[in-house]
Amino acid sequence: MRHIAWPLAFGVTAAHASGLDAPAVGGVLSGPAVHDAAALYWNPAMLGFHERLELMLGAAFVAGHLGYTRERRGAYQHEDSFEFATPVTDLDPSRTGTAEAASANPIAGSADAFFAFPVVPGRATVALGLYVPYAAPLSWPGDGPQRFALQDVFITFSHVSGGVGVRLHDRVTVGGAVSLVLGQAALKRVQDFAAVPVFGEGLANEPINQPNDFGLDAPSEVRELEVLARPFSLTDATSVGVSFNLGVAVRPAPRTTVGVNYDHGSEADFEGDFALDMSDDFFTRDLASKGLQFVPLVEGDARLRFQLPRRVTAGVLHGLDAKWTLGFDAAWVQWSSLDTFRITLDSPDLAQPELGIPASTTVALPRDWQDAVHLQGHVRHQVRETLWWGAGVGYQSPASPDETVDAASPDGHRMVLTGAV
Repeated sequence: MRHIAWPLAFGVTAAHASGLDAPAVGGVLSGPAVHDAAALYWNPAMLGFHERLELMLGAAFVAGHLGYTRERRGAYQHEDSFEFATPVTDLDPSRTGTAEAASANPIAGSADAFFAFPVVPGRATVALGLYVPYAAPLSWPGDGPQRFALQDVFITFSHVSGGVGVRLHDRVTVGGAVSLVLGQAALKRVQDFAAVPVFGEGLANEPINQPNDFGLDAPSEVRELEVLARPFSLTDATSVGVSFNLGVAVRPAPRTTVGVNYDHGSEADFEGDFALDMSDDFFTRDLASKGLQFVPLVEGDARLRFQLPRRVTAGVLHGLDAKWTLGFDAAWVQWSSLDTFRITLDSPDLAQPELGIPASTTVALPRDWQDAVHLQGHVRHQVRETLWWGAGVGYQSPASPDETVDAASPDGHRMVLTGAV
């Protein structure tokens, strides 16, 4: 007989460190070898073992704390100085060593919904879902030492998905799902124009002829000058993409299930608006006769692009008896495909034709992330027909290597604890 199951789970998930991965999708014990409605995300093949109508609703609340201490290993001139090329004669001895610590306390909530219904009883089950597998809300102090990397960011990806699981044999199922990937993004940072190659080239060219060491590898001696520190914001950015996942599941024994899922990932391609504060006489008036004259507030179109990773997830679930179940999941996440965040800015107010500065320019933030491994074990105990509890512990390796860990991509080794009733 068909029925509606209303699973209500009160759980907690704790994760040390950060990243784009959301802490939980579906139930806190959902996984690639579990046949609940959230299998649409974890492994659609498990829908083939799902023989009932089910509506699954979930919510997550995330609160975290990040601490950032910057160690200045180079030499810097005084912020109000004006030397654009080395050697610099006016170094600031106070701008060395450890800077004042900064902290952030990200708070966010998310929700998901899954609906599974058999279309061929005992043979095929279809599922629909709305969930958030990636999210990154973070707000640092606006004047903190990390401001040139990041001040605020809010990035989320919502999946609207549909999929099916088919039982090929009593012990073998396959499944697939297609997802519409909807992204939202906003960020604020201070752009150091000493790190913008096209600006350095424009100053060095006729008619200004200003020697400088500006560029992506500009030495610290010419970096973070007050006149070149320009506030930048990206707002109302949206992205639409498509992804899919494919899975297979096997029951080699009555109480044992093994599942494997491949998630193809997608390319994030955000389009939004940008604002660049150029309200300093150096940019708006002092060099106007030589072709450098920005409006005080440059506004235009912005495009942010980066790659969301492919991943392979595998899990095994084994029932010790009618009440106790043990599970283990492992995942390989191809974060190495994310090598750069690219922001393209397009506005007629950016153009400085006499200096060869175009109306469109691309700013690249190299990341060079590495693949990550996620491991998790969990246990579930059925107390009685309508009551169960579960708990789990896991580890996730960092995606960002030491070379590119900064306030824009905080990361580290993570321990994950889960619990549900």
